[in-house]
Amino acid sequence: MTLADFPALKRLPKRERLKLAEELWFSGVDDTLPVSTDHQRILNERWNTYQSGRTKRISLSELEGRLARK
Repeated sequence: MTLADFPALKRLPKRERLKLAEELWFSGVDDTLPVSTDHQRILNERWNTYQSGRTKRISLSELEGRLARK
């Protein structure tokens, strides 16, 4: 099944399609899915780096600017 199977969806404004995509994505997420130990280790390392202040933080406006340039 592809987007071509739903021509009405292709005509929706981008924001509405993104909202729908998010809803579809989260309808398939199961909070009970296991997280591998490698992924958990990486998440823990990143969280610890963030909490210690060793991660460079940027403002929302800087993030939006970076995304707009792509």
